[in-house]
Amino acid sequence: MDLINLAKNLGAEIQKSDEYTEYKIKEQNVECNKELQEMIENFNLKKASINEEISKEEVSHKTIDKLNAEISDLYSKIMTNETMKEFNSSKEKFENILRKINYIITASAGGQDPYTVNTDELSSCTGSCSSCSGCN
Repeated sequence: MDLINLAKNLGAEIQKSDEYTEYKIKEQNVECNKELQEMIENFNLKKASINEEISKEEVSHKTIDKLNAEISDLYSKIMTNETMKEFNSSKEKFENILRKINYIITASAGGQDPYTVNTDELSSCTGSCSSCSGCN
């Protein structure tokens, strides 16, 4: 079997995983939550408004401060919404699986034995290398 077909098979297996299924269900819950979608839409409109204000010749710092406060409040409400919290949790679990898969493939391509690659320390990886001592 060639590598491309193996990758396709891996993709199919990923889509069968519990993490993927949960992630897609929680994503759908976010999309179907009318209240949450209204907050997200309002958040995006406020961000567009602030960008519009910043691009004006005469910028109103009072307007910018007001919009920033509204954006911050909306962001807080969005992120503390139970549906969004569940989505973010499932997304993080799924992304951790993808990071581990990617790490194994990358380490294997670098010559490591794929069956002995240790992915235990990657579960808390933020993606920012400045926050840790390294992946090796």
